[in-house]
Amino acid sequence: MARRAKKPPAASAHAGAVTPTFKALAAAGVLAAAVIAVLCNVLVARFYKRWDVTRAGLYTLSSATTETLRGLGDPVEVIVFLSASDPLSVSVRHMLTAYGAETTKLSARYVDPDRSPAEFLALQQKYGIVAGKTEDGRVVTDASLVITRGDRHWFVTTDDMVAVDESDGRSKPKLEQALTEGIRNVLEKQTSKICFSAGHQEISIDDGGPQGLGELRFRLQKNNYETVVVDLSSPKPSIVLTECQVVAVVGPEVAVSEKAAKQLADYLVGGGNVLVLANPVLDEDNRIKSTGLEPLARAAGVELGNDFIIEKNEEARLPQGLGETFFAVPKAHGITSGLLKGDQAKFKVLISAAQSLKATASSSAQPLLSTSSDAFSLRDVRPFVEQGKPVEKGSGDASGPFALAFAAELAKPAGSSAAHGPRAVFAASANLAWGRNWREPTLLGNRLFVESALSWLSARPALVSVPDKQGHDVGLALTEDSLSEVLRYVLIYMPVSAAALGVFVMLRRRSKEKRSRGARPEATTSRDAEGEDES
Repeated sequence: MARRAKKPPAASAHAGAVTPTFKALAAAGVLAAAVIAVLCNVLVARFYKRWDVTRAGLYTLSSATTETLRGLGDPVEVIVFLSASDPLSVSVRHMLTAYGAETTKLSARYVDPDRSPAEFLALQQKYGIVAGKTEDGRVVTDASLVITRGDRHWFVTTDDMVAVDESDGRSKPKLEQALTEGIRNVLEKQTSKICFSAGHQEISIDDGGPQGLGELRFRLQKNNYETVVVDLSSPKPSIVLTECQVVAVVGPEVAVSEKAAKQLADYLVGGGNVLVLANPVLDEDNRIKSTGLEPLARAAGVELGNDFIIEKNEEARLPQGLGETFFAVPKAHGITSGLLKGDQAKFKVLISAAQSLKATASSSAQPLLSTSSDAFSLRDVRPFVEQGKPVEKGSGDASGPFALAFAAELAKPAGSSAAHGPRAVFAASANLAWGRNWREPTLLGNRLFVESALSWLSARPALVSVPDKQGHDVGLALTEDSLSEVLRYVLIYMPVSAAALGVFVMLRRRSKEKRSRGARPEATTSRDAEGEDES
């Protein structure tokens, strides 16, 4: 009889059992993990933190934006009309997420015109959005974003969010400026009325050409200004000057009547604000004559030169022409703060066909723009206008520098509760308000000057003080070296990397298979030995 092998003592039946203590500890651990997860979510919701890892800091909000967002008292909604394939869609989402982290009063609503045509159509009719289709069937609109608060709304176009310099192919992000500008504008509860004078062949606000005021009117309306025309030559104008926050007289080509000039002077002294952009006025014989605005200018403490400025400084004047078109140097003032960086001019203002200005003896008017010391003024322009003679300084012509713009603030009228006295801005040329200033990047100084002047006159702060973001290249600029590098990556580096990864995976799988096969015989032998013992 075969001797039966001694069987090892069986493991205790309760060795692998789960005790109540272990169950309680496991439950407590799961509960603690759930509590920690909830607390982490609460902390994240209350203390939102983002890290902007973009090289230009595209999503780092400026102090002006955070101040605006934290001061929101009413709910503001941003409706985004960008399709999922639009390149700006991702940037807009990231930026609105950053805005939403600063306030609970801002909400975003995304409406894809291609995927939600019914919802888009309803909003299109509500806000008067113009839409069309491209050749590939995509819907495009003139408003990529609509910012709303109650019954007020503000449009933001693609051009408002990004600018591309065609000369060097660089893109300049303006998304934060556009969003903050729109939010500030829908928060304005009072609309300022700016009246443009007519009746003396002034430049029209309906003229959309490069030398018209159509672009300025469009910009003002976008900034929640109301623009109207008041005919100063009419015996019964439809608008009373006292209804206007600012009266603008831009480029009259005939002398302003004595009655109209008196109306403007009385309006200014009575508490109104005026903007005068006046070129030299020529009579039928090409003689410089009075503009008729002298009573208004004297009320503001300014004298009109009734002359013609010629700039001889080669660095200031344009190469073409006689020196009648040149860059003026800004002087320190609240209006020109955006044109200066310290004591140096960051942006210069282009002046064309200007006259000189002076401050009266008792005036508090401050100069805003100036010529160089090489400039001189002509009293008679007939020699080069009619005969084409070279422009030379005569013995009786005054030498520069000349002031080309003044800002003045008068004393408050008796009983006035206004925050400031009447204000006036006089400039020596009407080209400051031409439409081309908003279309040509080189004329940014002109645009900033006019916008700041109107903001100062209407006592409204500058709309946006958001610093510009750093520009970056648009698209790919491939050289011969970069093309060779791309070729090496595609034909050598990427295939070799993929092959090496495949070999590594294959060798690792074979190693695991060998180890598993080596373990199987041992398991079989132990089972057979146990059967023999039992027998």
